[in-house]
Amino acid sequence: MFRKSEAPFAAMAATQKLVEKHGVFDMTGSAYGFGKTKCTKDHPCPVLVTLYAKMGLHRYNLLQGTKFQLKHVKKYILTTGSAAPSYYMTSVAIDDTAGGGSSSLQTFQTQVSQESRGQFILTCDIARIRGETRNDKESMIIDIDLPEWPAENPFEKYCLVKSELQDNDDWIRLYLELAVAINEPRHHGLFNLEIVKVATDVGEGINAKNATFYIRYNDLSKAEDSDCIAIVRRSFDEDTGCFILVGKRHQSSQLISKKRKNVGEDKLSAENKKINTGLGNQISSPLATREDDEAANQKIVN
Repeated sequence: MFRKSEAPFAAMAATQKLVEKHGVFDMTGSAYGFGKTKCTKDHPCPVLVTLYAKMGLHRYNLLQGTKFQLKHVKKYILTTGSAAPSYYMTSVAIDDTAGGGSSSLQTFQTQVSQESRGQFILTCDIARIRGETRNDKESMIIDIDLPEWPAENPFEKYCLVKSELQDNDDWIRLYLELAVAINEPRHHGLFNLEIVKVATDVGEGINAKNATFYIRYNDLSKAEDSDCIAIVRRSFDEDTGCFILVGKRHQSSQLISKKRKNVGEDKLSAENKKINTGLGNQISSPLATREDDEAANQKIVN
């Protein structure tokens, strides 16, 4: 018999043996520090678990060039004792990369970790078809700084065209739903999100491994303040294979209106500087410049 003070250490040692023998995804029996849940038709997985499983498939598709879509989550194992847990999910996905009905079902194993409670800071170290090997290196340092609104309105400079939105609607919507769900304890309104515009900050295309996305959307579940913006940055660590999504959301008025005001103030300040340096009012006045040109032309005619 173990003494009371020794019981946790014995349980941890037993769990370690289970992990070494079966791996976390296929652990059998009870395990200290882990909670296991099966998902059924009558008891489906929580919304966040489903979104995390989709995140793993998105990582796989981005790196492998496939088009796996989630059918359902079979089970998940959750680490306990931490406010920011890790999720180990076993799910079934279908691949229709070639199209034309040549689909195949695969069992996926995905691990997603919350790096900070209540914030959209997620890492995915494992996203694989069951049986595939992976790099065992672990991420030691990750960039978890939340993305900020850029100096220029991205919707006026980097906006995606309609065909790009249609071809990538699944993961763009995933980013938006994650940004909303992580901050909504009951996850209400996820099916009432209408994407209006999407922009990115990179010229390499929307499939770049490292990029920031700006999603303007309407939250149709709200009578007021329904015009919102989600900012999501994704990055991929080539050395460790860690895939990272970091983001947050705002009311559009908190970003665009404020930025327009600042731009107006900057423009006025610049005009004042021109006048104060003695460059002449005509430089800051298109009308004055046009009138001067007309006067000069009149002199030439005369």
